[in-house]
Amino acid sequence: MATISNLGVGSGLDLSTLYDNLQTAEETKLTTITDQQTKYQSQLSAYGKIQSALTTLQTATTALATSTTWNSTSVSSTNTAFSATTTSEATVGSYTLNVQQLAKAQVLMSGAFTSNSTQLGETTGTTRTLTISQADTDTPLTVTLSDSDTSLQGIANAINNANGNVTATIVKASDSDYRLMLTSKSTGADSAMTVTVTGDDTLQAAIGYDSSTSTGALTQQTAAQDAIVSVNGISVQRDTNTIDDALPGVTLTLSAVSTSDETLTISRATDDNKTAITTWVNAYNSLQTTLASVTKYVAVDANSDSQSTDNGALVGDSNVRFIKSQLSGLLSTSQDGTYAIMAQLGITQDPTSGKLVIDDDKLTEALSDNPDAVSSYFIGDGETTGFATQLDTKLTNMLSTSTGSEGMIQTAQDGINAILDSLSDRYDAMQASIDATMERYKTQFTALDTLMSQLSATSSYLTSLFSSSSSTSSSSSS
Repeated sequence: MATISNLGVGSGLDLSTLYDNLQTAEETKLTTITDQQTKYQSQLSAYGKIQSALTTLQTATTALATSTTWNSTSVSSTNTAFSATTTSEATVGSYTLNVQQLAKAQVLMSGAFTSNSTQLGETTGTTRTLTISQADTDTPLTVTLSDSDTSLQGIANAINNANGNVTATIVKASDSDYRLMLTSKSTGADSAMTVTVTGDDTLQAAIGYDSSTSTGALTQQTAAQDAIVSVNGISVQRDTNTIDDALPGVTLTLSAVSTSDETLTISRATDDNKTAITTWVNAYNSLQTTLASVTKYVAVDANSDSQSTDNGALVGDSNVRFIKSQLSGLLSTSQDGTYAIMAQLGITQDPTSGKLVIDDDKLTEALSDNPDAVSSYFIGDGETTGFATQLDTKLTNMLSTSTGSEGMIQTAQDGINAILDSLSDRYDAMQASIDATMERYKTQFTALDTLMSQLSATSSYLTSLFSSSSSTSSSSSS
């Protein structure tokens, strides 16, 4: 609130204080508007919390209404020659596996050289081309070597800098024994390497190798080979030890050759199913906490006309009552199948708080004894029946933001935002009115101040004049 300090200077009246008091009185007209703005902002915030809680619940509900959640599997066997992971596409059952051969990458080793820096090729003054070919790569690794690059270190650096499918390492056996080791980055029979040097016969003789004939200057330390595993008597051969296409939804990682047949057992992942249910219950309970918070009512003195400031922003709100009734009604709706109500799964509702409680033993028993029936309770036909399917539909409708089919949350928020926009316009209009009124007061007070100043000056003049006249008369009489 602006203070005008120069009012009353001319008149001597305390016009500045009077002006401030008038402005304070005028601005009380804004209080009603700001109180309403605060109220509706609180409601908008409360709806935002409900929307967030409903969205979390819908995410958990969608998971329960999805078949992949209930088709999840896990490996229940302990295996030594391999490990396995599964997806929902895996088929529950047992399989006999025997790892007969692991996939390996070829390793080639050169002969011994007294130095790793001595030039091994001819001195031609030109370059030569080193090519390493592999059947499993479309483009051979090709590097160009100058005369000085033909040392073991130079060759290794050139191969590694090319960043192809081969790595080169210098192995130092002793101070006078250095060897070049070439290792394929990929496994499988098709990873076998053929090393060819063109433009330098001396270097070709030192490091050349033909994998098709197993001839050349290099020695094969490890042969390139495929993995071979027997699955229920069927031989499966792949170029890697990670096999994800032998059994649907199963990824095998081979680690050793089997000493005997092993059994791979794939079971329903009841722990994953329980986790999905627990996640949903937690989301439901979190929503109940939110609804209780935004509708909290605190009783006040019966003789008081005001409401407690601790009340929730949505006390008595019809939308909240609708949400509660919809959820409560669906919880008590009987579904077709072995499990008709949620209590049969060990999930019951606390009558006081409205929150759900899980009997872990009873839920575990249901998931273990009849997982298909539990799945059926939640999914139903996937369209109109099944608890999760029905709830997902209700939540989708509540949370819809599509134009023309807005859900109750969006509709409520739009309504509140419209009111806030109206209140903002009212506030601006009222502020403008107050500013105009105070400007009028300022003009009037300034005119009054000027008039009073003039009157005061006239009064002083007349007083002085009369005083002078009186003195003159007294002198003449004397």
